[in-house]
Amino acid sequence: GQDVVLRLPKQGAGVAGLLLADPCVNSATGIMWIGCQHGNEFSTITNTPLLINTFANGTDTDFWSISGDNFYDRSGDITADVFSRISLEAKSKIFNAVPGNHDYWVLGDPIVGSTADQCGNGFMQWYGQDTLAAANVSPGSATAPFDFSIAPSDEATLTTDSHWSCTKPAQSNFLWYNQVGNLGMVGQTGAYTLAETKPFMREACSWAAAQPGLEVLLLFGHWDVPGLGARSKMAMPRWYKEMAALPGCSAFDQRGMLKFVMGHTHCNDPHPHGKVGEGFRVAGFGMEGCGNYGMPIVDTTEDRVRFWYFDTSSSALLDEVLSCVSRGGWRSCTSLATLWLDQPITKAVLEEQQIVI
Repeated sequence: GQDVVLRLPKQGAGVAGLLLADPCVNSATGIMWIGCQHGNEFSTITNTPLLINTFANGTDTDFWSISGDNFYDRSGDITADVFSRISLEAKSKIFNAVPGNHDYWVLGDPIVGSTADQCGNGFMQWYGQDTLAAANVSPGSATAPFDFSIAPSDEATLTTDSHWSCTKPAQSNFLWYNQVGNLGMVGQTGAYTLAETKPFMREACSWAAAQPGLEVLLLFGHWDVPGLGARSKMAMPRWYKEMAALPGCSAFDQRGMLKFVMGHTHCNDPHPHGKVGEGFRVAGFGMEGCGNYGMPIVDTTEDRVRFWYFDTSSSALLDEVLSCVSRGGWRSCTSLATLWLDQPITKAVLEEQQIVI
C-alpha cells in the first residue's frame, strides 16, 4: 500500500474546488459507446487528467467534483484507464460526484436503455459518496454503505420510465450533503421524482441551516433541462427553485448564498437559463456543444464567493495555464482566468434575544 496525506479544511474556513461535468475521452481501453467529438482536438485522454492533477496539486484546491456523465462508460474499463492517469495527490483530495443520464443508460435515454446498462449501480460504487443510504452505518461497521435492495435486472420493479432497460437502484444511493470549510454541498439525481426526493431536500436544508460556519450552499446535479431521464421539476434550474423555497435553504437564497452547478448541455458558461449569479454550467470537457474546454473553480476564501474559469481550449492557452499553475498553484495565475462571479459572502445575522427583567 501507499501512505496518503488527507487534508480536511477547518470548519468555517474558505475553500476552493474544481468543477467538472460530462468529461469524455477517446480511450483505447473499453468500448466507446458515445462519440467524444472534441476528444482528439483537446487530447482529453491526456489533458483532462493532467488538468486535474495540476490544479489539485498543493494547497490551493481542497476538493474536486464531477457532475455526471462520467466518461460515458458502461463497463468501467474507460473509467479505470482515466483514473490510472490521475495522481495520488488528486485522489487524496475530497471528491464528490452526482450521476447523469449516461451513468444510468449509456446511450443517454431510458427509452433506448438495456439490461446491459449499469443504471447507476457501477457509478454509486466507484464514486462512492457518504449518501443517505449510509445514514445508519456506524464507523467500523461491516455493513455496506449502499442500498442493494433493488436488482438492476429485476423486472418486477421496472417502472414506466425504465421501459425495457435496467432498473435504477434505490435513490438513497445518490443523495448526499456535507460541509467542507464554509461551503455546504448537496448532491442530487434528477432520475427520480420530486415527491420521492422531497424528504431528503427538507433534511438537507434543515441540516445546512444548523451548521456552524456554513456560509455558502452549493447544489450539485447533472441535468440542466428536463427529459432524457430527468423527471419533472428535477433538472437543476427548477430544482434550485424548489430548494430555495424550503426552510433553511430559503435563508441562504435570500442572502444570495444559494448556488448550483450542473452539466448535461456541453458548455462551460455562467448564468445559464437566466440564473444570473446563481447557476453555473461546467460541462465543456470534450463532448459536442459549445466546443469550449477549461477548468471551472468555486472559491469561497477571503469572505467572497467566486467562480473562476481557466480557458484551455487551445494548445497555447493550455500550455500557458499548465506552466503557470505547476509553478505556483492556480491562485498565482488568476490573471489567466475569467471571473464568472465575484460576490461578497453575506453572513447570517443572529437575532438578538430580548431579555425581559
